[in-house]
Amino acid sequence: MFKELRNEARCTFQLKTASPLLIKGPSEPGLDPLLPDMRFVRTRNGSKSQPFIPGSSLKGVFRNRAEQVISAILRGLDMKVLPLGDNAWKDKMKNRDGRQRYYLSDPVIQLFGQQYLAGRAAFRDAFPVDGEPLMMGERSHVMINRITGGAQGKGLFNPEVVEEGTFAAEVVITNFACWQLMLFGYLLKDLDEGYMLLGTATTRGYGRVQVANAEVSIRDYRHYKSADEVRNRIVGYEDGDQKDEVACEGLLYTKKGYRWETTLSGYDWLMKLPLDLRESMENLQRKQKEVVRGG
Repeated sequence: MFKELRNEARCTFQLKTASPLLIKGPSEPGLDPLLPDMRFVRTRNGSKSQPFIPGSSLKGVFRNRAEQVISAILRGLDMKVLPLGDNAWKDKMKNRDGRQRYYLSDPVIQLFGQQYLAGRAAFRDAFPVDGEPLMMGERSHVMINRITGGAQGKGLFNPEVVEEGTFAAEVVITNFACWQLMLFGYLLKDLDEGYMLLGTATTRGYGRVQVANAEVSIRDYRHYKSADEVRNRIVGYEDGDQKDEVACEGLLYTKKGYRWETTLSGYDWLMKLPLDLRESMENLQRKQKEVVRGG
């Protein structure tokens, strides 16, 4: 499914902390007594280290929420979401080509991947935005004995958190299906509204972020004679007799070398695409049965 590049969607957005944020770095020997017990994950930027949000952390949160949403949508259908740690399908996919592996997989694996299938969505590391405030802090917590209700021995620990910060995030979805764009829009909305929390200690009030300054760029690498052929519409990976496309007002493509490209601000418009996710899942189920019948 990746041998031919047909389309790409790139979404850039900022994550602004709305509560303390804690993403733990690797455990280090406690050589410096002045450092917190639990440090925020860092990376090198020139001569200094800086906190960042790993793409893997973002992907995990998005994937977990997608599993919950898709599982609810699939209720009543034969197709089920395969748990991430379930490798039962790995051997069954050995002799399948990429297209068969894709359509025989559940919708979450199609978007995020599994050991036997590369995902469509790639999450980049999110780094602090230059010029925006970045304030680190240290919180104190005490382990509580669940029986006595008192402190558990020497259970005091001090995690380092981002008290205030803005991080630049980017997600690229390659060879996307139109329903995947709509789902991604809903996931961004859930993140902004606090239904998805980032990092560690989310039950203690950590991990709330807000989404700001989002922008979505759509690229189509197929040959069109003019911009009128793709004006006000998005064409998914599938074309020909099984074309996957949706109407979208305001999409004006520009020819840039070997591709057509358009950009829209915000992400709300993704949720307004004329699609029904349940119908999209039913179509996927029919496609699965076709692949099974075809061997």
